[in-house]
Amino acid sequence: MTYKRRCFMVMAYAPKGMKTRKANHLFNRYIADRERGHCVFHDHFLDQSGGVAFFEVNSKEQEDRMRKASDLPGWTVRIHPLIHSQSSAGFVAQLDYTSGNYFNIPLSSLMERIHSANEENRSPYQA
Repeated sequence: MTYKRRCFMVMAYAPKGMKTRKANHLFNRYIADRERGHCVFHDHFLDQSGGVAFFEVNSKEQEDRMRKASDLPGWTVRIHPLIHSQSSAGFVAQLDYTSGNYFNIPLSSLMERIHSANEENRSPYQA
């Protein structure tokens, strides 16, 4: 049987009491494991230790590895397959669609803000 490529959203919550720095380190290690597929996006939560990540998964082995969060012991991990984002490019297309169609701000405008910030020696994360 052929595996159908798909993007997944992973929401991971660290155990209560875990320091943010340690949680961020563990989550970064989790997302950096290429055997889980291509992590297209990730960020860490501000209000509690943990984070969210979006993976493009191309095989059953990658999906199994993504779902197996043994390197996040004691964490609550929720994983959801996405409907429209069936690839990394599809994820970016969905970003463009949502921002452009619902808020009239195409992805190209956001990229211009990032480039301007870089040229002005400012953080692109605050562009």
